[in-house]
Amino acid sequence: MAKYNIGGYIFDDENKAKKAAKELKQVEYILAQIKDLDENGVLTVYKKLLKQRLFSTEIGMSFLSQLRQNLVGSGVFTEEEVPEVYTIEQSEPSKPTQVPKEEKTSTEEVTPKEKPDKKPKAKKEKADKSIVSSSDQAIIKRLKLINRILLVLCITLLLCVIGMFFVNSTINSPTILDYEDKILDEYSSWEQELSQREQDLNEREKALTEKELQRQ
Repeated sequence: MAKYNIGGYIFDDENKAKKAAKELKQVEYILAQIKDLDENGVLTVYKKLLKQRLFSTEIGMSFLSQLRQNLVGSGVFTEEEVPEVYTIEQSEPSKPTQVPKEEKTSTEEVTPKEKPDKKPKAKKEKADKSIVSSSDQAIIKRLKLINRILLVLCITLLLCVIGMFFVNSTINSPTILDYEDKILDEYSSWEQELSQREQDLNEREKALTEKELQRQ
C-alpha cells in the first residue's frame, strides 16, 4: 500500500492525503494574510477558523494549536481569552459564545471616566514618554509573534522535506515527487522571509534600546 507524506505526517489513504495537502496550502495562505496583523487581528482570524471548522486533518489541527499557543505566549491575552481548539472527532460546530458582549463589558469596566487632571508639566512629559515606549513595545511584540508563526511554518516545511526524502527512498510515487518540489520552493521562500524579519526585529530592538538610553 502506498504511503503519502504530507507536512511530516504519513497518510495511508490517498483521499485523506489530498485533503491534508489542501489544508497545507490553506495554512500557507492564512499565514500570508495575517503576517501584517497585530495580536487582536490574529485572534479574530483564529476565532473565525474555529467557527468555520475549516481543518479536519493533523496538518490544520497542528496549525490551530500552534496559533493558539503563540497568541497566549504573546502576553497580550490570557488562556481564557483564547478559545480552545476543537478536536477532529467533533463533526458539528458548537454554538458560538457571546464573546463580543463580554469584551464590551470588560472594556467598559477597564475604561476610566474622564476627570479633570491638573498635573505638573514634568509629570505630563513623563507620561508622554511612557506612551511612546508602550507603542514601541507593542510593535516589537507584534513582530515577535509574526516571527514565531513564520518559524513554525519553516520547521513544518523542513520536516515535510525530510519526510519526503525518507519516503522517496522506500517508494516511488509521482504524487510525492510533485509535492516535494513544491514544498522545497515554499521552504526556501519562507526561510528567506524569516531571516529578513529577524534582522528587522533586531534593528528595531536596538533602536528602542538606544532611545531609552537617550531619555535617561
